[in-house]
Amino acid sequence: MKQNNHETVRVENIKRWSPVWIVPIVTLLIGGWILFYHFSHQGPEVTLITSNAEGIVPGKTTIKSRSVDIGMVESAKLSDDLKQVEIKARLNNGMEKMLHQDSVFWTVKPQIGREGITGLGTLLSGSYIELQAGTKGDEPDHYQLLDAPPLAPPDAKGIRITLDSMKAGQLNAGDPVLFRGYRVGSVETSKFDTDKRLMSYELFIQAPYDRLVTTNVRFWKDSGIAVDMSASGMRVEMGSLTTLFSGGVSFEVPDGATLGEPAKNHAEYHLYDDHNSIQESMYTRHTDFLMFFNESIRGLQAGAPVEFRGIRLGTVAKVPYIMPGKYEKLGNDYRIPVLIRIEPDRFAASVGDNFNLQQHLQEGRQHGLRASLKTANLITGALYVDLDFYNNAPQFSGPDSVAGYEVIPTVAGGLNQLQQKVMSILDKVDKLPLAPMLTEATGTLRQSQKTLRELQTTLDNVNKITGSPAMKTLPADMQQTLRDLNRSLKGLQPGSPAYNKLVGDMQRLDQVLQQLQPVLKTLNNKSNALVFEASPGHDPQPKRAKQ
Repeated sequence: MKQNNHETVRVENIKRWSPVWIVPIVTLLIGGWILFYHFSHQGPEVTLITSNAEGIVPGKTTIKSRSVDIGMVESAKLSDDLKQVEIKARLNNGMEKMLHQDSVFWTVKPQIGREGITGLGTLLSGSYIELQAGTKGDEPDHYQLLDAPPLAPPDAKGIRITLDSMKAGQLNAGDPVLFRGYRVGSVETSKFDTDKRLMSYELFIQAPYDRLVTTNVRFWKDSGIAVDMSASGMRVEMGSLTTLFSGGVSFEVPDGATLGEPAKNHAEYHLYDDHNSIQESMYTRHTDFLMFFNESIRGLQAGAPVEFRGIRLGTVAKVPYIMPGKYEKLGNDYRIPVLIRIEPDRFAASVGDNFNLQQHLQEGRQHGLRASLKTANLITGALYVDLDFYNNAPQFSGPDSVAGYEVIPTVAGGLNQLQQKVMSILDKVDKLPLAPMLTEATGTLRQSQKTLRELQTTLDNVNKITGSPAMKTLPADMQQTLRDLNRSLKGLQPGSPAYNKLVGDMQRLDQVLQQLQPVLKTLNNKSNALVFEASPGHDPQPKRAKQ
């Protein structure tokens, strides 16, 4: 029988440390230290929001401040709503002190604007992002990446104000703000305010010119050349060379107004259309009156002046004025309502503060105070309202007030008033006894012709007497008298200048009388034929013979 010998193998654990592990452990420690150093010395990450990432290349586009690289763009992607672009950028270590609420980022690239060509250096190096360090507030979650640099630094000394306007496109960012032609600031932003339904412009006026902005200043659009043809005439205004091509905004205290108190930051003002409008803005107190005109109001516009013998008292408010709840029949007596505003501040200096406007107007209506339309500009046909006293004005019998407004009576003015005067003259001419006068003149002409014939007969008889032999037997005095009479009568005989002139005058008088007959006949048929063309009469038609 075969016997197997088994040997037992004993396995023992090695308790001593192997030097082979030194290399991976050291590598791990170095890698961990590198990672810790990298993240511990990594600068802050910022998120930039923009509508277009044109020129932005991740890993290439740098972030600079005062031409010094301070960071790099890491990524650029669309937002979740696909309406914006989110740019992740990493700043260098220690740059977190530049990030505040008022920090500003913008893209620097070649641009052509009012100030010239900027960003030419980026044609070769590519666009980059400029950071303007802030000083106030904590770091927000994200920043808005602007397409252009801000016109004024956030920490710049000055004042920012807001202008409201009914019109869009009047001002653009970068337009100058002027005071008496000198640039003191710039327009920063322009946007439409949906809550106010107005255009909103933000202006920045740097120190020390911010002291010029007070509570009583007015701002107006300062265009290059403004031409205004209104009821006041033609006015041409030319701004400074700064605003000749691009436009701008100017401000000033209106004439006669006090300076007021210094304006507060972000104060709101209204933007007027021109310099003339700021003077009109001073007259805020007014009393409204209603007028009714039974003539054409073509040429009368809102803003036209209301004057009393050349002195402006107010302004036309609405043409025509639609009275709520009141209707007027469209007929021959249709009258057009016009609403005017009497502004006491325009003439308070000349009449005193105790001037009772309503009382004077009520008394004036009883003494012939009437309103009329008159032509202010023959070229444009603009009209204005003129108040004056008319001695022959009919007694006012209408209502004292309509729709809550006191009524000022009116009379026809302008061409209508001239037409009435011409009609009055024609009526007087029509009442003249022209037919008897014409008959009398014709009879006088016949009598004059008869007298001339009798005078000729007398002259012939005198010639016979002076040429007869008996003339020599008369005394010398008598002969001289007859000779003088003969010489006098020869001056009136046919062929003499006096005779020819007298006959010519009589013939011309007869011709004039004959020409007056159709005119008098036309005036008898239509008294206003000198103003309005009379219809031609029908030619007489011969009657046919009876069969």
